[in-house]
Amino acid sequence: MANPPYAQPSYYYGIPDMFLQMGYVPYSRHTAGEQPDMHVDIPLATAMAMQGKYYLGQTEKLTAGSGVQAWGALVNPYRSGVQVYVNDWFLTNRADHPVEVHIWLGKANQLGTATASRQVTPGSIQLPPCPDPKGQILYASATAEMPRDGVIASTRILPPSSTTAAEKSGHWILGPGTALLFHIPAEVPSSELTVSFGWWEQPVYG
Repeated sequence: MANPPYAQPSYYYGIPDMFLQMGYVPYSRHTAGEQPDMHVDIPLATAMAMQGKYYLGQTEKLTAGSGVQAWGALVNPYRSGVQVYVNDWFLTNRADHPVEVHIWLGKANQLGTATASRQVTPGSIQLPPCPDPKGQILYASATAEMPRDGVIASTRILPPSSTTAAEKSGHWILGPGTALLFHIPAEVPSSELTVSFGWWEQPVYG
């Protein structure tokens, strides 16, 4: 003879009702009387993009080697009124051989003749558009000029036909009048590269 309905154990999504009577809520780490933690961690770069303060862009193709050099830089102009926080950078080596690249930090007014990249956009795409960045991506291709009054802080060897990247998450900071530059020396074999940056901006005071 089948048991009457009141003798059957009740279930909630496959969980016996006795667990509910003990105060446990299905699929939750909290008991029935607790308020869940509603805190959500948002990466700082995402928060800056939501405020229209995050930007990214790249240089045109840079030609270097066999007697000429090239560079691509993220520049914070003098009197910009902002700090530029480097989030990430990318170096694309289009050559079929390794290429040496120097990471240079120094004064923005010592770069020599340069071209401003038009391939720059806010990270938040919306209408009306976000404010234009204060930071600039400048570059020089097949040039004989070497930036002055700076320091080569690091060197990278880029594998052939590849992209090398690093996420700095804002701990490289460019004050007004300074620049982060990737320099391809004239001594390397003939090469083509592209330099890309992502960054956000905050007022110097405030």
